[in-house]
Amino acid sequence: MLAGFFKMYFRSIPKVKELMIYAVILGFLGEYFFSRFLGMYTYRLENVPLYVPIGHAALYGRIFMFSKESVVRKHHKAIEQLFAIAIGIFATIYLAFFTDLFGFVMTICVFLLLLKRPKDRLFFYAMYILVAILEIGGTAFSCWKWPETAFGFFDFLPSNNPPSGISLFYFLLDISCFFIYTQINKKVWNRLKIFRKN
Repeated sequence: MLAGFFKMYFRSIPKVKELMIYAVILGFLGEYFFSRFLGMYTYRLENVPLYVPIGHAALYGRIFMFSKESVVRKHHKAIEQLFAIAIGIFATIYLAFFTDLFGFVMTICVFLLLLKRPKDRLFFYAMYILVAILEIGGTAFSCWKWPETAFGFFDFLPSNNPPSGISLFYFLLDISCFFIYTQINKKVWNRLKIFRKN
């Protein structure tokens, strides 16, 4: 994971490098909060493995770079539609066959959050799909486990292991990183907003 992180880091532009550093820091804090404090999921050794926050940052950087690729930007509407259909089918299958109401509700929240944010759809749809793949792999190898209900507390929200729409919580990481970036780089961010407005 360290090798993958540094490969991604040194290949990235300065903005992405900065965002990746924020993602590592927030990843550590978020993992301890959601896993150890809230008990939302449990790692195999009941700790927070060091590779996880670093992996969050690598994932963030990879999706950011993917969404900025020229071929992806050129065909972004078609890719967004394809991703949205795939996400809808995936969450519906999880609901129908695995009684994953928690994941389905989170998936609906993802679509609602992006309803009025068309510029963010490509990034977050890609994030949803990659997170779903990683979650399926991680739980299949018993690296971590999700309880049978949301947070192991809300019995009216049955959950699969993993829930389909768990990328909703990754969005908190993404939005937090971006917010910190805009606050630290206010001059650059204000210039960009003026440029976009004109």
